[in-house]
Amino acid sequence: MIFTVWRTKSLLQSPSLYTSTHIHVLLSKNINVCPSLIHEKIENRLIMINMAEDLQLGITPTTTIFALLVALAIYLIIDKLIIKRKNHVDRLPLPPGPKPWPIIGNLPHLGSVPHSSLAEMARKYGPLMHLKLGSVHVVVAASASVASQFLKTHDANFAYRPPNAGAKYVGYNYQDLVFAPYSPRWRFLRKICYSHLFSPKALDNFHHIRQEEVTVLAEALARSSDGKVAVKIGDLLTVCVTNALGRVMLGFRVFGEGGGSEEFKQMVVELMALSGEFNIGDFIPWLEWLDLQGLVAKLKKIHIRFDDFLNKIIEEHQSGCGTESHKDLLSILIGLKRDGNGDGEGDSLDDIEIKALLLNLITAGTDTSSSTIEWALAELIRHPHILARA
Repeated sequence: MIFTVWRTKSLLQSPSLYTSTHIHVLLSKNINVCPSLIHEKIENRLIMINMAEDLQLGITPTTTIFALLVALAIYLIIDKLIIKRKNHVDRLPLPPGPKPWPIIGNLPHLGSVPHSSLAEMARKYGPLMHLKLGSVHVVVAASASVASQFLKTHDANFAYRPPNAGAKYVGYNYQDLVFAPYSPRWRFLRKICYSHLFSPKALDNFHHIRQEEVTVLAEALARSSDGKVAVKIGDLLTVCVTNALGRVMLGFRVFGEGGGSEEFKQMVVELMALSGEFNIGDFIPWLEWLDLQGLVAKLKKIHIRFDDFLNKIIEEHQSGCGTESHKDLLSILIGLKRDGNGDGEGDSLDDIEIKALLLNLITAGTDTSSSTIEWALAELIRHPHILARA
């Protein structure tokens, strides 16, 4: 069960009922939400605590902890006694859900296996749940039929993704396709991806690349079958998918002999690992500046490495554009940068948008595809009667 999070500007077509821009929706194949059932006017209230000057003055850790506790007490008093009383009449009931803890909300309820915890809570609270992860309000949809309301009926209202440290510090401050706000510019970026990667014509043009990489995968599996050592099918699938994507986008194989870059391989693996880490600052914003986990610092470092690498690749393609050796996506994007698209959706691309788009496709197109195939193989092994029919 895979969950995805979206941010919405309004839960219904009537923006007068909803003023928050910090509502998130968790969707999966088994989970759904009907916006018409959500009747809560939610307002974000954050108390910003700026302690930079105090730290510069040499305040001790004990004083800092005391100041945080005082700020916490003030926050709870304001939230419980003033704000909630003031808006009690205006509030409509939220969907059912477990009672949140102070400050951290329902984060402890997610446990070590969040998707299993959500499934268990759905059986208790029904197909529509409300959680509060830190200071972030989340609506969980627990059936596929209602989830279609978000993806089809009200998809424009939920076309936004929540801000997070990864998009800010790695995704060029939300200038990419994944986290950019829904707008004509976003539609232009999506159109580029469809026309040159996902359309039937594009898929046919790159068929030989996929076929060659699958052949390499099959040969690797055949060599491994001769011995008694277990094969890490997930690693081999990642190599296959990443090489196919690298050849389509950048013009070279990322892994293996005869091409690619070991540095690029390490960066992809590291970025995938960092993208999967939980960042407390995304859910408790007033702790973001502390970077308690050191995650932001790591994201900034990997961003610099990716940026330098992509700059080098772009420079190499710019010097070779127009030759027969460059027929990959990056060459097409550079052509759009020079010539524009001429359809009114956006005159041209700049270097930041090109790099952000490439970064999206690298991170979103490698691990997801290989993981899906790996899970499918695992399910076949678990159900031998289906495997026998394959």
